[in-house]
Amino acid sequence: MTANAKLDTTVAWIAGIDVGGTKTLFCLASEDGRIGGKRKLDTRLSRDPKSFMEWLFAELEQFCQAHGTGLSELTGVGIGFPGVMNEQTGILSSAPALDWPAEDIRPWIAHNYKGIVVLDNDVNMAALGEQCKGAAAGCDHFIMITVGTGIGGALYLNGQLYKGATFSAGEIGYFVIEMDRETLSAGQSGVLERFGALENQASGTGIALQAARCMEDGELCPVLSLQAAGGPVTAKHVFAAAEEGSQIAAHVLDRAYHLMAVAIANLTITLNPQLVVLGGGVVEKNAEYAGELAKRVSALSPVAVDIRKAALGNEAGATGAVEAIRRALGRKCLK
Repeated sequence: MTANAKLDTTVAWIAGIDVGGTKTLFCLASEDGRIGGKRKLDTRLSRDPKSFMEWLFAELEQFCQAHGTGLSELTGVGIGFPGVMNEQTGILSSAPALDWPAEDIRPWIAHNYKGIVVLDNDVNMAALGEQCKGAAAGCDHFIMITVGTGIGGALYLNGQLYKGATFSAGEIGYFVIEMDRETLSAGQSGVLERFGALENQASGTGIALQAARCMEDGELCPVLSLQAAGGPVTAKHVFAAAEEGSQIAAHVLDRAYHLMAVAIANLTITLNPQLVVLGGGVVEKNAEYAGELAKRVSALSPVAVDIRKAALGNEAGATGAVEAIRRALGRKCLK
């Protein structure tokens, strides 16, 4: 369906929203799973959740009207946030991209929309999307891991999301890993509060940080310096420099792969999933990433597991948010 095609108003429609630190994706779908329209826009960050929700639902209203319907006519709205969403208190925590105060965000949503609402972590939503229409279609036991700016995870076990006692299950970016004294001291002084220990070495941000630290320590890397062209080093620069023979870049990536492989091996030994699905910007932009991790995990773990790249890309979260509403309505998994 084209971007502004009018919806069939004789059927019920629902919305899925994936809120990211830089981009937000809206998706309209019918209750039987037909996609009616999608829209991506820059996230307007605000430290005030009230103002953010006013912006979010104003944009959703505009999106709905462009398709011939209205916000009030939607059956439900699912929203994935980059953080831990406590379903009992309504408080979003561990969300550095949003940095909101610890308060119940549900009243601000109810102020803008009166229908059915499902709120969850963005990777949990992505896992629902992949389970219904993506790489994990029909799978009842899998782990979803995203590697991008940070590292996130979701556990889909025995046919449903496992969220834990305080809804933080799957936050593997906070895994405690082998760290040197400098990194441990940084954690004690609060430097690691924004990101977790594994994230600080193996995410896109962490890969760039470790490469920059090597260069600050005096290690010469003309290839990496040329890639960065005088600007800040990014993960993209590190991957490109490694391909061109940079030993520093290769060392940083080797450690990042190793730490991720150890994390995944321990998860598979503990949880025995059928499948591990890898998504996020680092995975999407580097064709060899999933295969390299699969090889390393196989060498570490006696438990066989299929490791594959996510199929839905950056649309997984919004697709899963739609599915969360459909499940709340008692619908079967969309295909």
